[in-house]
Formats: sequence, structure tokens, C-alpha cells
Amino acid sequence: MCVCIRNDWLHSTEENRRLFRENAKIGERVVFIAAFTLYSGGFCYRTILPLTRSSIVLPNNITIRILPSPTYFPFINEQITPYYEIIFVLQVLSGFCIYTVFSGAIGIMMMICLHTCGLIRILMDKLVDLTDKSNTSEEIIQEKMANIVEYHGKIKKFLSNGQQLSEYISFLELFNGAGIVCLIGYAVIVEWENLNTVTIVVCFTLLTTFTFTCYTICSIGQLLLDESNNLAQTCATLNWYRLPMKQARYVVLMMIMSNDPMKLTAVKVMDVSLSTFSDIMKASMGYLNILRNVT
Repeated sequence: MCVCIRNDWLHSTEENRRLFRENAKIGERVVFIAAFTLYSGGFCYRTILPLTRSSIVLPNNITIRILPSPTYFPFINEQITPYYEIIFVLQVLSGFCIYTVFSGAIGIMMMICLHTCGLIRILMDKLVDLTDKSNTSEEIIQEKMANIVEYHGKIKKFLSNGQQLSEYISFLELFNGAGIVCLIGYAVIVEWENLNTVTIVVCFTLLTTFTFTCYTICSIGQLLLDESNNLAQTCATLNWYRLPMKQARYVVLMMIMSNDPMKLTAVKVMDVSLSTFSDIMKASMGYLNILRNVT
């Protein structure tokens, strides 16, 4: 993937490089915001929440100090010093490792999607340039048409390779986000009844974090889908009548090919788009309502 992106950069014009740079800046901002949101929510959950909750005293007068992730070790007593402090720090650090992996996964998806969007825009410019010049010789038109078909196949191949990597990332992120949003929503309802202010604030922070993460991933897929629709619209509005009859037939073939949208999928179970985000939120709220009624 990185080799393909590097080759596209080396063999592109200065105008195309400017387009790649703009897309890279957009991706950098989005990944930074997503990473900041993940780290903020994770810090609140793994640090602030266990430190602000009081210890649990059992009937046999044993005090249980709260850990970020409740754990049981058969060979050591995690409640005594220094084992408690060591385990606490390790759990916090492991959480930050998980958030780093999540942020990197979003960055990979953003890189694949935005680079594909840049390639699609370059393809649209090639198509417009082909049909806007009516006095071009037939040999030049034939050469440009072959270049366009080859470039379109190159985009399809790049997206197919990227899809093999991103489909599992998007599925795990969306599935994980939907489940956590449902469970955290239930935790908010329970803690609201107990009037636990700190826990409610932390839960709302986590709820915002995972909702925003799901929205970011779905927005990435929506960007690619919108750009693919723009390509289809560009093909449908080309001045094909300016071309010789033989070359105009190839333009019709491009129109047919562009009607098959380029999109990201989550292991071919669902499309990654804003409509999917809406469905995920509806499903999460539906399961939350079931949990509330059952308990």
C-alpha cells in the first residue's frame, strides 16, 4: 500500500501533489481529533473513575481497592502494596496501548480512503480534459482513452488491496463501538438512579468517545462513496458527442463501469457509510431499551 502511494506521488504532477497534500492534512486533523477523543475517554475511565470511587469493605473486614479492570491473580494478592500500584499502572498503560492501536487503525482507513478519493478526482480531470478538446487528433484521443481505462483499473486494484486490510478494522471498530455504546448507556441509567455524579460524567465521556469513533469511521466510508458518485455524475455529463464514434463507445463503457460505486465494506456484512452509522445507533438504542426493560 505504501509503495503504491509513494509511486503515485512520484509520478504525479504538481497540481495532483497539491491535491494529495490537502487530503493528507484533512486526514491528519481527523486522526488527531479521534486519537485525542480516545485518549481522553480512556484516561477518565482508567484513571479518574477508579481513583474517585471508594474502596469496598467486605463483611469479613477485608478492603478491596478498585482497579481500572477488575482482576484476580491466584498467586499474588493484588490488593497489597506494591502489587496494587504496579497492576494499576500496567492496566493504565495497556489501555493507552489499545487506544494507540485504535487510532492507528483509523489512520490506516483514512489514508486508504483519502488517497483513493484523490485518485478519483485525478481520473475525473482526465475525463473532462478528454472531451473538452474537440480538435484533438484521433491518435491522441486513443492514447488518452487507454490511459484513462488503465488509471481506472489502477484505482480499483488499489481500493481492493486496501479493502482487504480495512474491512476487518472497520467491522471490529463498528461492532465494538455499537456494543460499548449500548452498555455505557445502560450504565448511565443505573448511575443516574444512584446519583453518582463522577461516574455519570465519565460514562458520558466514554459514550461521546465511542459514538464519535463510529461516526468517524462511517464518515471515512461516506467520503469515498460521495467521490465515487461524483465520478459517476461526471461520466454521465461528459461531452461524448465531441469524440469520434469509435472512441465515444469507450466513454459509454466508462459510464457503465462508474455506476458500480467504489465503497468500503465491513467484511462484506455492511457498507461503511453514514446510513450505517444511523443503523448502528438505532440498534444500540434498541438493545439498550431491551436491557432497561429486562432489569
